[in-house]
Amino acid sequence: MREFLRLAALLMLWGVMLVVASLLSGLLGFAVTDIQDAATAHKAAGGNAFVLLVTFGGAAYLYFALLGRAEGWNLLRGVGADGATYGWIALFMAGLFLVLPWLGLDEESFRLPPSLHEVEVALEAQEARVEEIMQKLITYGSLPLLLLFMAVAPGFCEEFFFRGAFQYQLRRLMNPHLAVWLTGLIFSLVHLQVYGLVPRWLLGVVMGYLTLWSGRLWPAAWAHFLNNAYATVVAYAGVHWLGHPEWIASTYRPPFVLAIVGAAIAGAAGFQVYKKLRG
Repeated sequence: MREFLRLAALLMLWGVMLVVASLLSGLLGFAVTDIQDAATAHKAAGGNAFVLLVTFGGAAYLYFALLGRAEGWNLLRGVGADGATYGWIALFMAGLFLVLPWLGLDEESFRLPPSLHEVEVALEAQEARVEEIMQKLITYGSLPLLLLFMAVAPGFCEEFFFRGAFQYQLRRLMNPHLAVWLTGLIFSLVHLQVYGLVPRWLLGVVMGYLTLWSGRLWPAAWAHFLNNAYATVVAYAGVHWLGHPEWIASTYRPPFVLAIVGAAIAGAAGFQVYKKLRG
């Protein structure tokens, strides 16, 4: 019962920090309703990074500091793997980047029962809104700042919460593998992007196992950073350099041949990561 109460406390801390982040964002001028230039793009992206820091980062910090989980700080001590393993993770994530879009949903494959039509419409509207914001951020933002706000900040803050605190706590309640898969599902659902539900769930599972096998948070944070960085760089290149703005769309699929190559790369690199962390 005590462990369930700790889980409830963690979720409550996240809710409280979400309210705090919302209030502070307004006071600090991060609330941007329309992105029309570099200044507003950077303010919007920076505001999102700030919210991640306060909500996920803040809730995880308070969880470890206040709820008798001091041993959890061990997740941040040491890098958890050698340099070669980090290189294999980078290659593994590059391969996955070409494969996972093919597992995404779209307007044709995602259909709820008629009784939930309003929910479906709301989810699709949310998806369109997120895509519109991303389009404007990529169009007006500078690449270094976008990487800082959209790859570095989520890579640490979300991993600190999901794989650091949430998965850590679930492991006290259930089988470690079940904890990894359940944490990955919650991680995907929190993003409120239905078309990317399955790919993001699998990404969460990958990062969960990196944490489980290494005993440290940094391999997962590295993988999370790389996933976001690859997406940001490719989208930026498509919009600014190569004339392919459709690369930013949530329903975009890379050429199938590239997906096959990506699967081969991910398989080979993933096997090396497994050997190094489990061997």
